[in-house]
Amino acid sequence: MLKKLLHIQKRYGLNIDFVGPQEMGEIVPGINTKCLRGGTFAPDDGSISPLLSINAFFRKALQWGAEFRFKEKVEKILCSRGKAVGVATEHAVYKAAVVVDAAGPFSPQLCRSLDIELPVLPDSHEGAITEPVEPFFECMVVDIRPAAGSKNYYFYQNKHGQVVFCITPDPPIYGTNKGETSNFLPQVCARMVKLLPRLKNLRVRRTWRGLYPMTPDGSPLVGWNRDVEGLLHATGMCGQGLMLAPGIAELVARMIARKTEQTDRVILEEFSPYRDFEKQEALK
Repeated sequence: MLKKLLHIQKRYGLNIDFVGPQEMGEIVPGINTKCLRGGTFAPDDGSISPLLSINAFFRKALQWGAEFRFKEKVEKILCSRGKAVGVATEHAVYKAAVVVDAAGPFSPQLCRSLDIELPVLPDSHEGAITEPVEPFFECMVVDIRPAAGSKNYYFYQNKHGQVVFCITPDPPIYGTNKGETSNFLPQVCARMVKLLPRLKNLRVRRTWRGLYPMTPDGSPLVGWNRDVEGLLHATGMCGQGLMLAPGIAELVARMIARKTEQTDRVILEEFSPYRDFEKQEALK
């Protein structure tokens, strides 16, 4: 599967190739090469901090005149004569010519206030972070081999020396419960230590549980609602929200300003809320 994806990745300019067990052992020192057939490696890949990046976006938005209202739950989208006219929160009513649905895992609940059913399911995933230690590997490791209770997992060491890791449950855990479970750490740590034994002495600092807004084919929903004028969906980012956010935000801004470009058409077709959802995400 990884080899089949290479020609697509290279076509779009990604610096990536398949490497065997020996080279993988050089990339990730100490990795268990028993039964390891190899993997794809993209040396130009990197990572960013969601906390730092979202604060940077926030500060820049303030400079450009945006206003924020925190700790106000949006209870419903307001509609008049088939047109979105604003939102009602638990504290106030806000009028607007365009309403953007960017509620992620809570989009279905919000849109039901207009009797709109969105194909988005909240899917909970747990993550954790360790204490900081001296750097001993540089890339993110993604183990796509399925195992009992999980499809795959990943981990990487950030610039502070902490190892961040997450697992994809199988079957998925649907719902909006964000409480940590007792199953996560024993399950993911056993898999990680088997693959990279050097991890066994690290101490975990904290765990958390978040929600992926999943669609049937693993791609976002971006587009105008056909039944409610002025309602723009930008939701269902699945597990790629942070990666897709800057590009989706630029596209949404052009849509609101009615200044979309010719190159936007292919994105809007692929991410249309009204597509047939027959395709499936290759790597989950």
